[in-house]
Amino acid sequence: MMSFLQTGKALYVLAAICLAGVFSRLMAGSFYKGLIKESTNLALTKNKYLRNLKQSAEDTYRINQGMNNTRVYLERQIYGLRMLGLSVRGLDNLSGQLTLLCFLAGGGAAFLSYWYRSDNYYIVLYGTVGILAGMFTMLVDYGVNLEAKRQQLLTCLQDYMENVMWPRLNREGGDYTPAAAAEGEHREPAAVRSIGRERRFNNNTRRGLEQAAASRENSKEKKEDRSGENWLQDLNPDQKRMLGELLKEFIS
Repeated sequence: MMSFLQTGKALYVLAAICLAGVFSRLMAGSFYKGLIKESTNLALTKNKYLRNLKQSAEDTYRINQGMNNTRVYLERQIYGLRMLGLSVRGLDNLSGQLTLLCFLAGGGAAFLSYWYRSDNYYIVLYGTVGILAGMFTMLVDYGVNLEAKRQQLLTCLQDYMENVMWPRLNREGGDYTPAAAAEGEHREPAAVRSIGRERRFNNNTRRGLEQAAASRENSKEKKEDRSGENWLQDLNPDQKRMLGELLKEFIS
């Protein structure tokens, strides 16, 4: 251990930890930057992840006949982003852990140098390098700002889906009409047909009643005419003669 500290090999370990933290942050930032650029038009994107996200979002919209909270859906999908077999969220956490490891490794090397009675030069060297390496990774972290890029990606995807994709799907057809509205549309023509049948039935009934009343009046008039004719026919010759004389006297 003494030779390891005095030959400066511990510096290589600190440098490797620092570079790993910086490299992981730069990779994640570049990955987010590419997704943000491609998210402006998901219909023409060549990114495999965004194509799968677009298809999954359309299928979910069709199955559920809409989407109540696009933001929550996108956040859940972005949590599954993977790069080189690692999730982007996990890579971001790893970068933070490497930053802490820089401080711990520098402090540990400085303590071991003191423990093994090394020169004060090595104690100060490892302590200073550990602090500078950790601060450098923090500086890169602030410059890349992975959380801001993640929020920007979410905003771009939400804007495209709510202002482009959902209106387009609504214009394509009635597949996304809610079931209650569709049922109402089916019921409305049936109600109109029922009202039409009822009106036709009432009109036919009224015409039938009018025709029946007219027939009864005609039958009554015919019966009255026939009863008058039967009354004159029932008179005997003497009665007819007397009736004729009475009519002559009345007329004269």
